[in-house]
Amino acid sequence: MNRFDIEFLGSHLWLTILLCLILLGISILYYRRTTPPLPRGLRWFLMVLRGVAFAGLFLALAQPILSYTKIKQNKKEMTILIDRSSSMDLPLGSESGTTRLEQALNLLDGPSLAPLHENLDLTIYAFAESLDVSDRGLNLSGNKTDPGRAVAQVRQLAAINPPDYILLLSDGRATEGENLPDMAASLRLPIHTIAVGDSSRNNDISLDDIEFNEVVYAGRKTEIKAIISQQGEIESRMQITLSEGDRVLTQKSDESPGDGKTSEQELTFTPNRPGRIFLNIDVAAGDETNDLNNRRTFAVRVLKSKLNILIYSSSLNQEYAFLNRYLISRDDYDITRVVDAPGGNRIGERFPSTQEKLNSFDLVIMVDPNLNRINSHYDKLLSYMTDRGGAIMILMGEQYALSATSRMESISPIAIGSLQRQPIQYGKFQISPDARMMFHPVVKLADTREEIVSAWENQPPFKQYLSVDSLRSGAVPLGYIEAKTGQARKSVIAFRRHGGGKILAFAVSPLWHWAFYPVGVGSDATIYREFVSSTIRWLTISDESDRISFKPVKEVFQSGEEPAFEGSIHDEGFRPIEGGSGDLIIVSAGNDTTVAQILPATGKAGKYIAGVGELAPGEYDYHAEIYADSVKLGDFDGEFAVDDIDRETAFSDVDWTYLSQTASNSGGMFASYKNVQPLINALDMETVEIEETHDIRLWDHWILLIVIVFTLLLEWFIRKRRQLL
Repeated sequence: MNRFDIEFLGSHLWLTILLCLILLGISILYYRRTTPPLPRGLRWFLMVLRGVAFAGLFLALAQPILSYTKIKQNKKEMTILIDRSSSMDLPLGSESGTTRLEQALNLLDGPSLAPLHENLDLTIYAFAESLDVSDRGLNLSGNKTDPGRAVAQVRQLAAINPPDYILLLSDGRATEGENLPDMAASLRLPIHTIAVGDSSRNNDISLDDIEFNEVVYAGRKTEIKAIISQQGEIESRMQITLSEGDRVLTQKSDESPGDGKTSEQELTFTPNRPGRIFLNIDVAAGDETNDLNNRRTFAVRVLKSKLNILIYSSSLNQEYAFLNRYLISRDDYDITRVVDAPGGNRIGERFPSTQEKLNSFDLVIMVDPNLNRINSHYDKLLSYMTDRGGAIMILMGEQYALSATSRMESISPIAIGSLQRQPIQYGKFQISPDARMMFHPVVKLADTREEIVSAWENQPPFKQYLSVDSLRSGAVPLGYIEAKTGQARKSVIAFRRHGGGKILAFAVSPLWHWAFYPVGVGSDATIYREFVSSTIRWLTISDESDRISFKPVKEVFQSGEEPAFEGSIHDEGFRPIEGGSGDLIIVSAGNDTTVAQILPATGKAGKYIAGVGELAPGEYDYHAEIYADSVKLGDFDGEFAVDDIDRETAFSDVDWTYLSQTASNSGGMFASYKNVQPLINALDMETVEIEETHDIRLWDHWILLIVIVFTLLLEWFIRKRRQLL
């Protein structure tokens, strides 16, 4: 006890003292002689009882507080974090039989760090992907290393009284989370680091990166570049192999890059079919101490080298000429032309006579067709859309209007007027996009709603449109011509689905003015070309990935990485659909099934996400369904892969830079496991004086009340027995 004080809180202290002294004096005078007389000892006992009662009364009135202070010598606190990730199971060096973890534990229990145990208050935690409150790390998988998260969790555990120091024993190979050196400066907490492992790398060939096109074309040669680095002395040649599963696609042999050098190796292959394929690159070389970083898996999407498009027209006209000229200028379209004019005048091939031939086309464009001449192909065209998922675009004109009684006309989304009335209206007509469909690929000529409306208004006017009676069941309008006052506006651009296919119809013409007129005023046909190409793209993408999508965030995940999925759902007008949910089913090659829930992404309209946790390396199929109000919004299938490269053990070097920057940025010190003495010498391990003040209130305790009542009652009882009352 270093200091003792007493303080009185009661008012009129001196008056209280005087009153208590007067009462005490009266008691002494009263008990000097009593009637009847009492023994001297009893008189003193009664005097003491009354004095104690008066003392209690004094304490109650004066309200004293006793204060005393103690000074304690406390040890400073240090939290020690031991890396328990898989990379710590690697040997210290190429010739060492001791693992990094064994060395870290030996170091912690050995004489080098004994001063820490003697002079500091230590708390020891294990960490890998997160923090474990025990130093054994039994709750850790070890598949990831996230030092930043571990340090943040230490701060959370000791939010009120953080430690004075953090000591990190690790190899510095962080494979997850925020970069600790970047966050260290803002922690305001010294982080001392000890590198456990040799700073030099073993003899190693490493496949560092792959450069490739994510989208390639079937039948076209594509190049893949492998970035390969070398550490240490490797005399043998390396063999680089590109494969798909067990099938070797290409192989080459070359000299190793050389110690500390990097080389780029080009591999070529020609995909033979459309679809998504998973490829592997393997690098083999002798004299290596670590071959876990010699393999990578990646995915490419193989598209058809060219879209196969059929243009059918019943006459040689300007619409056909402009459209044909643009399409043949593109190297991603393969064009087949059929001009089937009345009277036997034909240019090019005949209209496909078999279902197989028709199904070979990705898109059929009909330019003002005479429906009577293809009426016999009705069933094939309907099957082409319904079963094959094919697409048809119809540009209506005079020939179409004259043949509107054909049953072929029934597949169109637009029902035109009877021949008993005027079938074609002439004049100058501007199209107004449907307000609900502004961002549909056929309508979207610009980026914003206002710019889209303006773009349609500024295009050359159409000169004619077919008399439109109505839209057929299931048809979706895209654009209108404003009618006269009192009349309903006319839907002149619309599409309709038939099974997996769709048909788009334009009841206005000519469209070729969009290409011709701008050239006459010194501009170009950009709008026409972009309009045609975006329309073809929308028609030929069967999965509608432009408005409905749900897929993995990447094709190949690394081992230990949790696969994540995301997507978006929009209606036909490309407006987000909210409030949906669903299930994601993942099936491995061994038919093991994992199910995850699909949920709306917070704060992102129309966006959906799902996480499935860690998966073993391999290839996986997935199936996802999203519903809202019992209506299916989307149905998705695909593939992804988890690479078998282990980020923890694939690279055997110790990242001294990571550890030294962490220490430097936080105000700590870095040391190697071979020599920790400089770190020990730099630590301030002097005890900290802590002053503790204690207050004791004597006036409001229940014991005081008992003392006053008890002494007065005992005095009254004795006085009564002795007949002093």
